[in-house]
Amino acid sequence: MIRRRGFTLVELLVVIAIIGILVGLLLPAVQAAREAARRMQCSNNLKQIGLAIHNYHDTYRCIPPGAMPQSTGYQRQTSWLVRLFPFIEQGPAYDQAIFAGTDWTGQHIVDLNWELKNTVVIDSFICPSTDMELKRTETPSSGTQGLGAPTSIQVQLPCYAGIAGTYVNPYDMTSAPSPNYSSYGRGTFNGVMASVGGSGKSSPVRFADITDGTSNTICVGEQSSFYTDSTNTKRDCRAGNHAGGMWTCGPGGDADWWLNITVLRYPVNWNGAATEYCPGYYKHTIMRSNHPGGAQVVLSDGAVRFLPETMDFSNLMRISSRNDGLPVDPF
Repeated sequence: MIRRRGFTLVELLVVIAIIGILVGLLLPAVQAAREAARRMQCSNNLKQIGLAIHNYHDTYRCIPPGAMPQSTGYQRQTSWLVRLFPFIEQGPAYDQAIFAGTDWTGQHIVDLNWELKNTVVIDSFICPSTDMELKRTETPSSGTQGLGAPTSIQVQLPCYAGIAGTYVNPYDMTSAPSPNYSSYGRGTFNGVMASVGGSGKSSPVRFADITDGTSNTICVGEQSSFYTDSTNTKRDCRAGNHAGGMWTCGPGGDADWWLNITVLRYPVNWNGAATEYCPGYYKHTIMRSNHPGGAQVVLSDGAVRFLPETMDFSNLMRISSRNDGLPVDPF
C-alpha cells in the first residue's frame, strides 16, 4: 500500500508566510526600479529640450525668449515650448501654427490655433512620474466658436518651465534667509528664459550673455507634482496652468503674470509658500517633482542635473541667475 504525504496545515501556513515576506521585500524594489526608469525618461525629455535650445540658438543666434509682450488688441504670443517644435521633430505642427492676429491664450480675440491646441500632444513635455492632469479644459471665445470651434477644447499642460530669473538678487544675500524672501531685492529678468520687452530684458538671451557659465546656470526645471497648502489640499501650481496651457507665454513684458516660465522665489519642492503664489499664472511658481528628494533641471550647456530639495537656497539663486558673477557651490 502506497502512503501519500501532503502538507500539513502548519507547513502550508509557513510557506504562505514566507511567500508573503518575499513579496513584501520585492514590491519596494520593483517600485524603485520603475521610478528609476521614469526618472531616466524625464531626464531624456530634459536632454531633448536642452539640445533643442542649442539648435534654436544655432539658427536664431539667441535662446528662445521666455515671454514676448503682447501685440495690440490682446494678441498674446506663443511660448518658448512652441518655438522649439521644429527642433524636437514637431515641424509639421509648427508649420500649421498661425502667429499673427491671434490670441494664444484664447481669452479675448479669436484663437486661430484652437484646432492645433486641441489635437497636438508633445510627449517630451510630460514627466512620466507626474500624477497631475495632462490637459485642461477650456471654453473658446464666441469669436473662436464662430470659426467652427466647439464649446470646449482640451489643451496640454507641460511638466517643465523656463527659468526667467530670481526673486532674490543673489548678490544681496549674505546667507540663506528664512522662507520669507520679500525683504530682499528682486532680479526677475536675470534668468536664461527671461521675459523680453518692457523695462526688463530688451532682447532674447544669448549664450554670450550667460557670463556665469552655461554649466553653472539653470535653463529649464521640473514642475510635475502638486503643491500641498496649509489645509493639506493638493493644488496644481504649474507655470503653464492657465488659459492656453503650454501654448502661450501670456501677456509678457512687464505684465503681472506670465506663463510657462518662473521667477524662482522658493526652494525645490517647497510646500510652505504663500498660497497667493500658487496659481499657474503668477510668476513665482515652484520647481517640484515626484522624484524622491528633489527635481531635475537642464543646464544651459544641455546637461541634466538633479537638484536635491535640501540644497542651499543661496546656491539655488546663484545657479538660477545668468550673470551675478558669484561662485557656485557644487550641486
